[in-house]
This record gives sequence, C-alpha cells and structure tokens, in this order.
Amino acid sequence: MLTALLLLTGCAGVGGGRPGEGKDEAGGAEGPSVVQVFSADQLKHVALDAREVPGFVLERASEGSAGHGLPSTGRPACRPLVLALGPRQEPAPVASLVRTFSKSSREHGFQGLLGTVRVSAYADDGALVTLRELRRAVSDCAGGFAMRTGEGQPQRFEAVTVLPAPRLGAEALAYRMVNAAEGAPTLVTVVRSGSTLSMFFATHLSDPGAVEIPPALVAAQVAKVERLLRAERPPTAPPADGDPGEGGEGAEEGDGEIQE
Repeated sequence: MLTALLLLTGCAGVGGGRPGEGKDEAGGAEGPSVVQVFSADQLKHVALDAREVPGFVLERASEGSAGHGLPSTGRPACRPLVLALGPRQEPAPVASLVRTFSKSSREHGFQGLLGTVRVSAYADDGALVTLRELRRAVSDCAGGFAMRTGEGQPQRFEAVTVLPAPRLGAEALAYRMVNAAEGAPTLVTVVRSGSTLSMFFATHLSDPGAVEIPPALVAAQVAKVERLLRAERPPTAPPADGDPGEGGEGAEEGDGEIQE
C-alpha cells in the first residue's frame, strides 16, 4: 500500500465545484496548449520542498512505503480504487514521484494528520483513462468493497463517497473511503494536468474527524506541475541543487522516485 496507515484508515472538500468534479468531468479545457510527458528527471522539478507549504512537513517516501505485491479485490468494478492504494498503477505511468506529508508546527509539534502525494506522468491517454476509471469505480462501489493488501491482509471499506473536488487542472476527483473495522476514513484527491496526475491521500491518527487534504498543499503541488508544463524550454536534467524533498525531519532513505 502507499503506506500502511493510509490503507488501514477520501478528500475533504477542497475548493468549489460540484461533488467529485473539477473543471470538467469529461476532460475539460487543458491548461497547457501542448500535452507533454515528463521524464523521471523532469518530474523531480515538481517535488515540493520540505517546508514549502506552511504548517506541513514533506519528506521523501522511503522505498517500500507503498508495500510489496499488488493488492486485490473480488469486485472488478472496484479494482481501480484498490490499485490506487498500491505500489503499481494500471496503466503504468512513465515515472512517478512520491512524498509524504504531516501536519506539524514548532509550537505544537506533530498533530496527527498524515498523508502521501504521488505525482505520475503518463504516456498517451494514460492519465485520462486512470481518472475516468477511478470516477466510475467511486460510483460503482459506493456501498463498499472487500480487498486484500499486497501482503495478503484482508481489509473492507464500508462506503465510498464522492466529495467536492478542487477546481484545478483539466479535471479533478475527490472521494472518501471508510474502513469497516476501525471506522477510520481515507481521503483521496486526484487532479489531472495534461498527461500528469497529482494524487493526494490522507488520514488522521488521533482524530478521524479532523482528517483533511489541505487545499494549500494541493494548490502548491498542482501549480508546480502546471508551471513545468507551460515552460517554453522545460529542463531535461534533474535539479542542480538535488532533491527538494531532502531536509525534512526524519527523512527516510530512498529518493521516492520510481521509473516504471
């Protein structure tokens, strides 16, 4: 799984829009005029700095943070929701960049909110297809579904609820899944910018009612993706100053970048 806590525990309303929709459910007007596919090195330029979003700490995801093996479900209609939580997506992206985030302040320290940001670049219509299948699965699996993690552990989500999505990118989706055993929600937001998907997952360790996907975090990440998409001469090499995710407190080993 992306992280064990995310699987064992959908998106608080971020911005406006009708429930579960961004600018356009069918694909909307693209921001950039030319669809560009990022390489693994280019994708590193959109990584958020460790403290780029005030009140949150971002870190590189450690190797294996998404678990090992593919999760599975007996309901084919719900498979896109299950795959979104796992280490490999279908269709496979060209490259992915993964960061974890937590809510923290100097005055109060860690405040219980944990999450993951995954930015993936797709070839052809992979991003559009992935989001379309997720949207359909949210509708088809509203009554919940059972699954097994890549490690074989059974899980059940008792409900999947569409939520207001951010009005960002070409289209967006937001939903909430509730773990049947613990009653703990997982929030998910997906924003498509051209051929790139920015996906956000969150849970709260101490107060399920306080879980959110911070609007400022979503906006900052999508803005970085779209700035690179609009660049007249996008960089072809990785950032000269290294990984912007480095320097976060308690950062794990592993760069969090995955080339499929």
